Amino acid sequence: MKAGEIKKAVVLAAGFGTRLRPLTLVRPKPLLPVWGVPMLERILRMLESWGVEEIAVNAHWQAPQVRQFVATRKGRAKVTVAEEPEILGTGGVLNPLRYFLGDGPLGDRALPGGPFWLVNGDVVAEALDPQPIVDAFERSGRFAACWLSETQGPRTVEADPEGRICNWKSDVPGDAGTYTYCGCALLSPQVLDYVAPSGFSTIVQAYEKAMMEDAKFVVGVTEEEAFWGDAGTLESYLEIHNALDPDRFEENPNVLFEGVKLVDTADLGGCVVTGGLVGGAFERTALVGLDQIDAPRLAALADALGWPRADVACGFLGARGSDRSFWRFVHGDDRAIAIEYDDAKRPENARYASHARLLAEAGVPVPRVLADVPAQKALALEDIDGDSLEDRANRRGADLVKLYTPVVKALRTLHEKGTELALAQDVKLEPSFGPELYAWERDLFETYCVKERFGYDALPKDVRAELEAVAGELMRQRPVLVHRDFQSSNVLYRPARSASGPYQAARSVIGSYQADFAFIDFQGMRLGAAAYDLASLLYDPYVPLDEKTRASLARVYPVEKLAFGAVQRLVQALGAFGRLASVGQPQFGRHVAPALQNLLAAADEADLDALGGFAEDLIAKEDIRLGRFHHHHHGEEGEEE
Repeated sequence: MKAGEIKKAVVLAAGFGTRLRPLTLVRPKPLLPVWGVPMLERILRMLESWGVEEIAVNAHWQAPQVRQFVATRKGRAKVTVAEEPEILGTGGVLNPLRYFLGDGPLGDRALPGGPFWLVNGDVVAEALDPQPIVDAFERSGRFAACWLSETQGPRTVEADPEGRICNWKSDVPGDAGTYTYCGCALLSPQVLDYVAPSGFSTIVQAYEKAMMEDAKFVVGVTEEEAFWGDAGTLESYLEIHNALDPDRFEENPNVLFEGVKLVDTADLGGCVVTGGLVGGAFERTALVGLDQIDAPRLAALADALGWPRADVACGFLGARGSDRSFWRFVHGDDRAIAIEYDDAKRPENARYASHARLLAEAGVPVPRVLADVPAQKALALEDIDGDSLEDRANRRGADLVKLYTPVVKALRTLHEKGTELALAQDVKLEPSFGPELYAWERDLFETYCVKERFGYDALPKDVRAELEAVAGELMRQRPVLVHRDFQSSNVLYRPARSASGPYQAARSVIGSYQADFAFIDFQGMRLGAAAYDLASLLYDPYVPLDEKTRASLARVYPVEKLAFGAVQRLVQALGAFGRLASVGQPQFGRHVAPALQNLLAAADEADLDALGGFAEDLIAKEDIRLGRFHHHHHGEEGEEE
């Protein structure tokens, strides 16, 4: 069979493009341009050059844009759009296209029909010869063949010496003999016998079923001269531009859509910008025009700031577990952090603005509130885009006492002046620390750390008794206004440019400190023990402080029962790390080991023998998880056996 005999193709263009947001809020990923030509158009032109005459393009995310694009393009092939109200996946897409895959030019007969191409619409392929894939299709018994790369991508596919794919989910990705599926396959309609008859499914599931039930294999081929690029991330999208035209990309390593306006201060490197008026320095950043996305709450914030919507560019900073989404607004040289929040489950989110104003009045360094639109549940804050205390403290040679001292002093202001103002103004706060909240933190620790991570049936009774005593001691302390999450990552530094211009006002607000930092994430403020906040900072698992440094900083702001505050805070943190690691955020698991070491130190300082012994046991279990084999002596440094 010759490649030109294959007349039909299905192009996949329905995916959400989640990793490329916010760009895919403006256009679906297949319509993002590569050197001015949408990726989908490149694929369609390639198929037409192979002799394909009929092409079905599926669509779900931003489907109207795909439909409009297909309706207005000019090409040799007849292209139709198959819109999916519910996304069907790379295998399920074929079910509603059975009519299309029949024998006749309009699919006027039921299966079987001739072979067809199945191609991803969001990849870039250059110099790909279809004939080797056709030849591999013949070797497969006219079942299925696909294009593979043995040098690029994740390389999760394994094939035997004959090229037959025997494993689509390799346990040793990247090892010799592994390949990446490049999103181009030639299939017999027989494949549909193995596709789930309805709902979402992947084409790989169909391949695996065919292999297991009837010993049918997909045969893969590589082509050294062909170029493949998968624009799944901002980095890979930019790299495709660089690979296709390195000289042009070196001259301007950015992708700027038509209509983008740059001011004189713009200094962009490796950025993709689709709209807005942009100034300042950005690296490896995606910015989209506010008027290009459906975001009424963000639009309301721009109006409140007095910034024309057409001149605002937005960078997505991510959604948080606290029912908030964060964006960076850019309006020429002006910037702001825009926050969309939900207060149904988290009513404290609606109090951020009032809390920020209270703390600023008390002389506590916090970001300025630039706009507050409570009716839209939206808030704009000063953009403090410098390092965090965590970043600076973890640098080699950092003077930790000098670095932390002004932060500790500012925390004292929060506790003293902030408490005075909050009580005088009867500010709405979260429920105070008390038996219920302390019990909730213990339960979090027991459920996600003790039971789920380390496999215990329950928290040992003697350890529970000591933790209940810790809570009792903290409840006897005079309550102050506490941040509740006062760790090094929640202290941010203004960059050097903040010494003048729009940032000067922020520096003048915070009183005698002239601090170049600000506290963030204080929306959960409530009354509690000062020791809880100070311990959150000094026993922070994110930054290891030695005993001497910790003692020196504790003298800057002496509080009662600091070690007890550390125990309580670390119990809460360990529970949170365990929960986050168990729900798809494994990066938090790396903080468990230092948190356990700090818990052991705090237990020793508080003379909590049962807790100290239990912390040793958990440290040993965590060492085994990490492949480390140490023996830890209660009250002593760990020694290697």
